[in-house]
Amino acid sequence: MKYVIQVANGTIMPGLVFNVIKNLSVIEDTEEINVVFFGPSVVSLLHHTQLRNQLKENLNEKTNIYVCRNAMNMFDLKDSDVPDYAAIVPAGIHKIAKLVKSGAVYIAL
Repeated sequence: MKYVIQVANGTIMPGLVFNVIKNLSVIEDTEEINVVFFGPSVVSLLHHTQLRNQLKENLNEKTNIYVCRNAMNMFDLKDSDVPDYAAIVPAGIHKIAKLVKSGAVYIAL
C-alpha cells in the first residue's frame, strides 16, 4: 500500500509527523510513504534545524519527502535551504493529487 501525508499547517507538531511515518513503516504491506510539505509547513521544515534533523532520523527506505516550490517562492526560500533528503516539486497539491490518482491513501495532518 502507498500513502501520501499532507503537511500544510505551519504549526505542525513534529512528533505527529514522525509517529505517522513510524506507524505506517511497520505495517507489513506498506510499500511507500510520501510526505508532502506545502504552504506554511515549508517554512517550518526549512527554518527549524531540530525539525529537519529529527525528520532525517525518522526516515527509512520507504519514505519520500517533497517540498513545494510554490510555497518556497511565496516565502522567498532558496533551494539551498532544502535538506538533501527532500525533493522539490513544482506544486505540493499537484504532487498529492498525482499520488492519490496512482492509488496512494491520503492522510492530512
